[in-house]
Amino acid sequence: MTQRLETSSTPPLKLTGVTFGFGRRETAAQSPVLKNVSFTIAAGEVLGILGPNGSGKSTLMKILMRILVPQQGTVEWFGQSHDAFYQSDVARHVAFVPQETQQAFPFTISEMVLMGRYPHHGRTWGLGWESSQDRAVAMQAMNDLGVSHLGTRLITNVSGGERQRAVIARALAQEPDVLLLDEPTAFLDLHHQLEIARIIRRLNRERGLTVVLVSHDLNLASQYCDRLLLLREGEIVTVGTSEDVIAGESLERVYGCPVLVDRHPQSGRPRVTLPV
Repeated sequence: MTQRLETSSTPPLKLTGVTFGFGRRETAAQSPVLKNVSFTIAAGEVLGILGPNGSGKSTLMKILMRILVPQQGTVEWFGQSHDAFYQSDVARHVAFVPQETQQAFPFTISEMVLMGRYPHHGRTWGLGWESSQDRAVAMQAMNDLGVSHLGTRLITNVSGGERQRAVIARALAQEPDVLLLDEPTAFLDLHHQLEIARIIRRLNRERGLTVVLVSHDLNLASQYCDRLLLLREGEIVTVGTSEDVIAGESLERVYGCPVLVDRHPQSGRPRVTLPV
C-alpha cells in the first residue's frame, strides 16, 4: 500500500548500504555495479557525483529515479522509503534532468515546460487543460532559465544550450524540492557550460533547491558543488568538500593517470589540469 510522501526536517535523501548488479540475483551479487553505497545529502546542498566511466554514476542516478531497484540497502526520501510511494508522488518533490533529451515530437518550448506540471494532475490531464496557476509556474520557470522569449519556438529548432535550459525549466515547473541532473553540461560549449552551472547554483541559493548532479567535469564540480562524492568501480572512495576530494593522490588512483592540482585564482578552490 502506498502512502503520501511528506517532506520534513529530515535529510531529503539518504542511501544506506545500496548494492546493485545487473542480471539474475545470484550473478548480480557476484559482480555488483554498486557496492554498499551509503551517503546523506542535506537540504539545500549541491552534491556532485564524480568518477570515471564504468564507476557506477549513471546506475546510481537510475536507482534514485526508481528505474532500477537495488538488491540490497535502502533509499529514503525525506526519511521515508521510496518503495512506499507512487512514482507520480515522488515526482512532485523530485525532478530529473537527463543527459540527453530526445524529442520525437515538435513541441514548442512553452508546451514542453508545461509538461512539468503533469505530476500535480491526474492521467487525464493534457495540454489545453492547464490552469492559470500551471501557466504561471511554467512561465516563472522559463523566466528563471531565460527561455521565455523562445516560448513559441519548436524544441527541435533551438541550440543545444537553449534546449538544455528548456529541459531544466520543465524540471523546475514540477516545483521540486530536489533536482537530479545527469551530466547537465555534456555536449555544450564553454559558454553554455558556464551558463548552466551558474543557473543551477543561482536556483540553489534563491530557492533553497537541493541538487544532486553527475559530472565528468572535475573543475566545474569543484567550483560549484558544496560537496563531492568520488566513485570507483561501484564503491565510494571519498565524500567531502572539494579540498577533500580534488586531491592528486586520490584522483590518480581513481582515474589511473597523473594529474596536477592547484588553486583556482579567483575562487581558491582546487583545480585539475593534465601534465604535458
